[in-house]
Amino acid sequence: MFKKIKPFKDLLWAAGIGITLLALLVGLVAASFTSYHGDRTRPVMDLRSGQAEKQAAKDESKSDDASSDGIQADGTLHILAKTSKAKKSYLDGLTILCDSSMISLRGSELCGAAIWSSESGTLSMNAIDDWMVRFPGDGSLVSPSNAVLIEKPEILILAVGNDSSAGMSKQDFISSYSELIEGLVNANPDAKIVCLSLCSVTSVYVGSDSMTPETAGKINGWIREVCMQTGAYYGDLSDTLYEDGCLRDDYADGSGRALNTAGLEAVLDYLRTHNVNKQ
Repeated sequence: MFKKIKPFKDLLWAAGIGITLLALLVGLVAASFTSYHGDRTRPVMDLRSGQAEKQAAKDESKSDDASSDGIQADGTLHILAKTSKAKKSYLDGLTILCDSSMISLRGSELCGAAIWSSESGTLSMNAIDDWMVRFPGDGSLVSPSNAVLIEKPEILILAVGNDSSAGMSKQDFISSYSELIEGLVNANPDAKIVCLSLCSVTSVYVGSDSMTPETAGKINGWIREVCMQTGAYYGDLSDTLYEDGCLRDDYADGSGRALNTAGLEAVLDYLRTHNVNKQ
């Protein structure tokens, strides 16, 4: 009887071994598709890394007691008063929107301020809606208000009004300039905006634009009215650049209507000694 049972037991042992080998094979196949790499942490991109350096540069142009209220229209003319001379870092933190009278600042090594203007360096006052400024970094062209929306400058210096303004009426000039400032304020309500007086022209200047020292003086009066309406600061360059009501010959380039290096340095010195944050 035991002899009859033995083959049956051998069959059971063989079946058990086969099942075990099959389970081992299935386990090895499953392991090949699922591997363990240890604990991993998903990398996080720091979007603030580039912005931190930009903000640090802007902070250099601020004083400890500087406010960030932007400009407030109160019907008063706020002329920049003379202050102690600011550090060069203050100058480098400025953004200057300029026309052909000061375009030589772009690409120069006179200061590290951001210089905004058109491709040609001309900003016609009778076509403000068409202005497109070239970013210093990538060279892209955007409107001044969009540029402010993107860059959020703390202090914006407007050195415009010299191009194609001699033939404008007072109403058109004031309306266009005021709309420009309103667009900039809407883009960044915290920005402090300074409107510089015109550089004017020399006494012997004769150009197709019909600009004269007398016309420049009249337009400066319109700019003061714009400042009163919008709350922007007025930067009076007359004591810095003028002699007998005209642009000084030693500050003018060969055209007689744009600033040479000496004239640009005089304006930059004016900005450093009329610190907006100290007003």
